[in-house]
Amino acid sequence: MANDRIEAAKADTKKAMSDIGNKMAHAKADLNADVEKIKANFGQDVAEKKVAYAKADIRAGALKAKADVENKLAHAKADAEKAKADIEKKMADALK
Repeated sequence: MANDRIEAAKADTKKAMSDIGNKMAHAKADLNADVEKIKANFGQDVAEKKVAYAKADIRAGALKAKADVENKLAHAKADAEKAKADIEKKMADALK
């Protein structure tokens, strides 16, 4: 009985850690895009700035999408582990 609660808590912790990592990845992508945009402001004409801004936004979007996929995968793995523990508990209860 306690084991299934432990497994559920571990799965929830993994989800929370994944969510934190996802938020950090989003913040890092935004920060890197901002740095690239600041760099683009020095010594470039308007067209080059627009291209640099677009590249920075695209790169940030790709990094955020990758982080989102990794987060969804971590959630799915945690849910699978939680379901496995629940099934094992039900099987143990049925064999009593």
